[in-house]
Amino acid sequence: MPRNRQRRAPTQLSAEPRTFLCASPQIFCCFVKFNRGYPLSVLHKRLKLEVVLLSLFRKAKNGGGRVGIALGDGSFALAIVNREAGAKPALQHCSTHGFQGEALAALKPALDKLGAARAKACAVIDGDDYQVVQVEAPEVLPSEMRAAIRWRLRDAINFNVDEAAVDVFEIPDPGRRTQQKMLFAVAARDSAVQRIAGIVNSASKNFESIDIPELCLRNISALLPQDSKGVAMLALGDTFAQLVLTRQGTLYLTRRIDTSRRFSPHAEDRKSDIDAASLALELQRSLDYYESQYDQTPIGDLVIAPADDRARALAEGLRSETSLRIQVLDVREIMSVYKTGEFATDWPTLLALGAALRTDLTEG
Repeated sequence: MPRNRQRRAPTQLSAEPRTFLCASPQIFCCFVKFNRGYPLSVLHKRLKLEVVLLSLFRKAKNGGGRVGIALGDGSFALAIVNREAGAKPALQHCSTHGFQGEALAALKPALDKLGAARAKACAVIDGDDYQVVQVEAPEVLPSEMRAAIRWRLRDAINFNVDEAAVDVFEIPDPGRRTQQKMLFAVAARDSAVQRIAGIVNSASKNFESIDIPELCLRNISALLPQDSKGVAMLALGDTFAQLVLTRQGTLYLTRRIDTSRRFSPHAEDRKSDIDAASLALELQRSLDYYESQYDQTPIGDLVIAPADDRARALAEGLRSETSLRIQVLDVREIMSVYKTGEFATDWPTLLALGAALRTDLTEG
């Protein structure tokens, strides 16, 4: 990589791993949990229910199973993970299930057959149904925080904020403490939250939450041994790559990078459909920003997921473009896998796996 490039801040989303949209099966109402210190009221207009929540996040004391669900068109991905204290997470199932007709008619028998109908369930919202926006933290009373955040989102998202579920999460403190305190706000289409909640709540007896893809990937990255000193994980979608940078379980930065760019007509000997040289520049900009913005030691490890031929070809290309230590995600290194072939093989199964790895959180 060329040296002495001018650093520029990438389009980034950086946050502590505390955000999730949460659907309550008891009252069949979609609501939002906020960070500790923000006691906020959420009024769901359709159901006329007001829920006041204080979130105190901590790991559950008891182990147990969790199912992650990523709904798609004509298919859904399921992952089932058991966690016990002092042991690797155990992957019991991870695959895509096709269906015709209604998703509920296929999801419920699939969960029953796998013995997961009573497991804690976490679904994943699709990337087209939510946005994450960086905003300055309003200097308002906690009781006024929700209204202030909503107001700031009105011109920042591409759908009506009055028809959105909204959540906020904190950004790790920058190395320079003279900057304005920032937050990230998640706005999810209420119709999408309702649709997911309606399907999964009817199929699962213990539906708890709806996560965003960024935090599902953080759950996987946090298990990597390199996470103790900082690691970059690159998850490949069809036309994009989602980058997450984590250190000691904290999500510092995430970017969605377009990988559909055309190659130079003179490019030769390509083994990957992704332009490794262009991607390497984007990776380095993100790593430089992480290092300077948060005053952290450089990240030297990149893990590419899911483990397929495309990821392996990209890893080979990036090794010639960067000085990073690059490997393809091997789920067996971070989890106990009891069935041959039970691996995350594409974007949906990767998200389902991350959702199933979500740790239990309880109210304070």
